[in-house]
Amino acid sequence: MRKRADDNAAARLAALVDSSDDAIVSKTLDGTITSWNRSAERIFGYAAAEAVGQSIFMIIPPDRMEEEREVLARLRAGERVEHFQTVRRHKDGTLVNVSVAVSPVRDARGRLIGASKIARDIGERKRLDETLALLGAIVDSSDDAIVSKTLNGIITSWNLAAERLFGFTAAEAVGQSILLIIPHDRRAEEDMVLARVRAGEAVDHFETVRRRKDGSLVDISLTVSPVRDSQGRVIGASKIVRDVSARKRLERERAAMFEEAQQANRAKDEFLAMLGHELRNPLGAISSAVRLLGPPEATSERATLARDVIARQTRHLSRLVDDLLDVARVMTGKVLLERQPLDLGDVVTRHVTSLRATGKMQEHVVNLETTPVWVDADVIRIEQIISNLVSNALKYTPAGGTITIRVSRDNGFAVLTVEDTGVGMQPHLLSRIFDLFVQGERRLERTQGGLGIGLTLVRRLVELHGGTVEAFSEGPDLGSRFTVRLRASTAPRAMGDARRPPGWSVASRRILVIEDNADARAMLRHLLEIAGHEVHEAADGRQGLEMALSIQPDVALIDLGLPGLDGYEIARRLRAADERRNILLVAVTGYGSPEDRERSLMAGFDVHLVKPVDPDLLAGVLARR
Repeated sequence: MRKRADDNAAARLAALVDSSDDAIVSKTLDGTITSWNRSAERIFGYAAAEAVGQSIFMIIPPDRMEEEREVLARLRAGERVEHFQTVRRHKDGTLVNVSVAVSPVRDARGRLIGASKIARDIGERKRLDETLALLGAIVDSSDDAIVSKTLNGIITSWNLAAERLFGFTAAEAVGQSILLIIPHDRRAEEDMVLARVRAGEAVDHFETVRRRKDGSLVDISLTVSPVRDSQGRVIGASKIVRDVSARKRLERERAAMFEEAQQANRAKDEFLAMLGHELRNPLGAISSAVRLLGPPEATSERATLARDVIARQTRHLSRLVDDLLDVARVMTGKVLLERQPLDLGDVVTRHVTSLRATGKMQEHVVNLETTPVWVDADVIRIEQIISNLVSNALKYTPAGGTITIRVSRDNGFAVLTVEDTGVGMQPHLLSRIFDLFVQGERRLERTQGGLGIGLTLVRRLVELHGGTVEAFSEGPDLGSRFTVRLRASTAPRAMGDARRPPGWSVASRRILVIEDNADARAMLRHLLEIAGHEVHEAADGRQGLEMALSIQPDVALIDLGLPGLDGYEIARRLRAADERRNILLVAVTGYGSPEDRERSLMAGFDVHLVKPVDPDLLAGVLARR
């Protein structure tokens, strides 16, 4: 009976050796081959009948004989030789690269009687290793948790993303039940998944909850696929787990971005509608005023009223255009500051005094509290900041309301505060009030002007000076407060009066106006003639150049966008003919960026004025000649 069992075991062992993909060879201690399986026949080309009883040296190349003697010596000493890479010879004489493992063979009493050798084709192993390494790298580099398990739920692999997601290391998870990460109330769910996998079905995008090592729960999306062996039998399951909370967070972010884009689009549409509204208002007033001046029976009183309307609405249009251009220049970094020492309190006081003189503050109670605080700043830009903040307070404070304007010093800073008792702001608007095109509540019946860019311009100009501006309101109808902080500087030792005198005394000049717009040319001529100047005019570039060369004016006021020859070319030609620069060349244009000014000066102009030209500013320019 025992003999039969031993025979059966030997038969099974022989079958196992014979079915191996590796060459399995046994030999005596002197190198005589005693067994030779089918893979040995395939790898080395010799049949078992040809090899058994022969010396192992039959497959050893001549230059590797010493290598085999060393292996036999180590075997006699009872040592193992593992994963020894070498070269062996095929029956046809070709060389075969193999990896060899050699182990001592002992009898029942432990005596060393021979050796067992396993040889594997290195190329095949390398291909397999590379494939496995690639698959392993893909799995380990995945952002999703990838886990495999047996059909009874025992974890067999656990990638790095699984460690990050669930908190268990691979060493802690592999070999454990998958129930390790399944909450108690979800156990039935796992039974259902395993049942479907055993039936060869996949489970796609199943959203559920799993438990982390720290006990916290995580929402996941689960995909489970059957794992099959080479014969197609289901032997396990592979699952890919994705954190749904990350996906949902991304969806929320996208939704927020879409809403933000929608808000920006609505703000743009509102701005364009408001732009049309704001521009049509003064244009309508100007149109009516012109009609009022037109009839012969127009009274002196009506004419005066019309002139006042035209002047006021023209200033309003100029302000709108200037704000639009300035905010674009500031936002693209094209505004350069011309800093000088300024007493912020004095600048604010003069601005408020000017507004009071024009009657713009007569409907409000205006408190002015200033102290001398010097800053190093651009006076024009500081005046823009003050003007926008005060105009904003006047605009949104009903008649009879109070506006308080303060200038003070606080820990090395000059602080300008404009506070009102007006309509106030909703809390959600405070964080956006300085954004482009944002205003308070817009109503069709509102009569206040503005495009929603004034406060954007304020913030940009303040930041350009290295300062900060903040808005505060306790809510609707509770007023608003705007606070500007600029770093204070020391007062200069001596200061002359930098303010412009109220009037100019200018001697008569011979002036050439080159302008293709007939109305603009006519109005400029009348203004200059009233001031006592001799005025000549030309309607295009070529005519203007000819007149300039013939009459030799003291001053030439030249539009830049002219037909025939543009203003730049006229300036260049006049400078070539007027080497002593006897003619004062003044560019009069609608373009006022720093690049436009620089280009006109490079062409030969002495002064660059932006339309509509301030008559006082023009008088100051004419005083140079």
